[in-house]
Amino acid sequence: MEIAIKDNKRNWQIVKDNRRFLFPPKIRLAFKICILVYVALLLINVLMHQFKLWMAFVLPMAIIILEVQIYYFAKKTINLQKEIFKKEEISFDLVFLDEGIDMIQESQHTFIEYKTIKEVIDTGTLIMMLTKAGAVLYFEKKNATKSQYEGIRKIFEKKNILCKMKNI
Repeated sequence: MEIAIKDNKRNWQIVKDNRRFLFPPKIRLAFKICILVYVALLLINVLMHQFKLWMAFVLPMAIIILEVQIYYFAKKTINLQKEIFKKEEISFDLVFLDEGIDMIQESQHTFIEYKTIKEVIDTGTLIMMLTKAGAVLYFEKKNATKSQYEGIRKIFEKKNILCKMKNI
């Protein structure tokens, strides 16, 4: 079975709107663990009556720093695209085959096996596929018909890939 999703775009607006999903998952996990440890330590300090006002500003500053890093990472992704393809916006096609996904962009073929895909996330406008290596594939929901969407969902379920795709 072959399902082709054509005319997907990669530009600054799409990357900016979905930049949190493009950031490496290991760094996001480490940041979440740090937040939990911080909140636990903050509660201990409050209960021991050792709370200082500066402690309340550490978490917002860490969040701001992370947001700046995510923005920088997204900007760097687009700048790299401009450097390689000499374009602000590139278009690519995804072809879902029985053994993997063929990504065709600017006459270059990249084949990704299903076993390398860690999870599939529905962001509302995009379906993002995160690989174990930290790479991200996506397609725009508006480019897929309902039958293509359901076919892709069945492929992911058959391959036992964590799939958070909502109904169209």
